[in-house]
Amino acid sequence: MVFVVALVLFGPERLPELARALGKLTGQVRKTSDSLRREFYNSVYPPGQDLRGDITRGVEGLRSLRTEALEPLNLRKNIGKQGLATSSEDGVTSAATPSNKAHGGRSSTPGGS
Repeated sequence: MVFVVALVLFGPERLPELARALGKLTGQVRKTSDSLRREFYNSVYPPGQDLRGDITRGVEGLRSLRTEALEPLNLRKNIGKQGLATSSEDGVTSAATPSNKAHGGRSSTPGGS
């Protein structure tokens, strides 16, 4: 339909000339848009990657600080757990409960061994 309108408006003599001009214009528009796309990519992507790296390093630093800050608490908790465990002569570790400590580790039932 567009071809027929162009043929009627411009005539068969000028149509090849107009097609060539339209092809050149299309090529220039494509080159310009590629150039703009490339410029936009180069101005946005590398700084975005740098920012991403900075954020990643910041998160790793915060995790390290958290680990360092919680380390004394973890040591205290582990010492508390070790303080509750007692070791018998045969190498078996048992929990020291108040009833075991009060009776020297013996059974509190009458006649128990």
